[in-house]
Amino acid sequence: MADRTAIEVGPPRATAQTPDRMWRFIALYGMSEMAQRVTRLATTVLLARTMSAVDLGIAAMAITCFEVMRVVANSGIAQAVIRATDARLAGTCVTAYRLFWAVCIALTAAQLAVGAGIGAWTGHWDVMAMIACLGGVYLMMPMGIIQCCLIQRSSRHGTMAAVGATQAVTDNLLTIGLALAGFGAWAIVLPKLLTCPIWVAGMRRGQVWTPDRSAIAVPQSEIVRFALPVLGAEMVTTLRLQLDKMMVGAMLGIEALGIYYFIFNAGIGLTLALTGVLSNSLYPHFASVADAPRTLLERLDRSLLTTSLPIAGVVVLQAAMAQVYVPLLFGAQWTAYAWMVGVLCLSASTKLLSDSGSLALRAAGATRFDFAGTLVVTCASLTGLAAGMMFGLAGGVIALAVASGVSQLGFAVMARQRVAGLVYGRSDEPDASAV
Repeated sequence: MADRTAIEVGPPRATAQTPDRMWRFIALYGMSEMAQRVTRLATTVLLARTMSAVDLGIAAMAITCFEVMRVVANSGIAQAVIRATDARLAGTCVTAYRLFWAVCIALTAAQLAVGAGIGAWTGHWDVMAMIACLGGVYLMMPMGIIQCCLIQRSSRHGTMAAVGATQAVTDNLLTIGLALAGFGAWAIVLPKLLTCPIWVAGMRRGQVWTPDRSAIAVPQSEIVRFALPVLGAEMVTTLRLQLDKMMVGAMLGIEALGIYYFIFNAGIGLTLALTGVLSNSLYPHFASVADAPRTLLERLDRSLLTTSLPIAGVVVLQAAMAQVYVPLLFGAQWTAYAWMVGVLCLSASTKLLSDSGSLALRAAGATRFDFAGTLVVTCASLTGLAAGMMFGLAGGVIALAVASGVSQLGFAVMARQRVAGLVYGRSDEPDASAV
């Protein structure tokens, strides 16, 4: 049963997670992800049969704008709450709550401005209405965001998985119902707003919290100093997941872009889902010992051996099976590209290792180093892709895989060394003790 005790000085730190417990959390998220993907598959089939390409394009513009903006909402403020010491938690929550409201109000205004700009540029004013509608999500997020942070902090992943799955499945079912009712592009957009109260209610039910008026608020500058590099790293990662497709389309044309889009989703889609699982499971585990560098290093090493490496092995197995599952699941017409799917899978296996290092850096407060490393990995990957595409799509895929794989592995090693440097007093990270 979820913890219903009101928070005054904060919940207890998450206890050490054994490998069995960690895998149980991953299984919970895995089942949640499976439920979402089954309903998403049904939704995709229905939308393809009931909506025009124009409707899908309009909805895609609105959703893409929303997803990019949402990265800002996850700007590192939540990570600051999760890693706060018990003594400073109440004050951190008070300051973070105010910052969340400021950020979300600003995002709502930005959504309206961007929507107006896109509407004027494209002539599709319904896009502006959809983007404005999605802006309402940000006005609801602060109502449950601190509770979400506290649930993650206490490692109650079952609550997180259940709420996330309920929201996603309801979103997909609403999309199906609205599409059948003839709502067009609104069938994709409107459920994002309608299901947000499910998330808010789930978080507030899972964790009771009210601002502690007697707590000494943490200075906003401390949280901002910690959060900005995290925001930078998240923005760079998001751009990396979008710019590669733009580059392929610009250099090789729409047909090559369609092929690359298929290869990317068939090869790395699973890894991106696993990355989300690791982030939700490992970061609270690391953050609970943020003020004990030696224990943090031990947990990082243990997680690499018991979690990241085994899951990376699953991704390598997926790469080996690409020649079998690609034609079986997606059709014989994609057989010629199965080897490219396998190549991208191999490069994605190192992403799990670098992500573990990135989460440990954030827990340690070394967010600037995390941002710098993420930027280097992104630049190396996109440079490799651009150079390889001089020899066609196959060359681009191979070069991208090599560049991203090597740079991600290098970043994982350097992240581990930086955390070890905290143990032996060799770190010069200026924000290591922030928040």
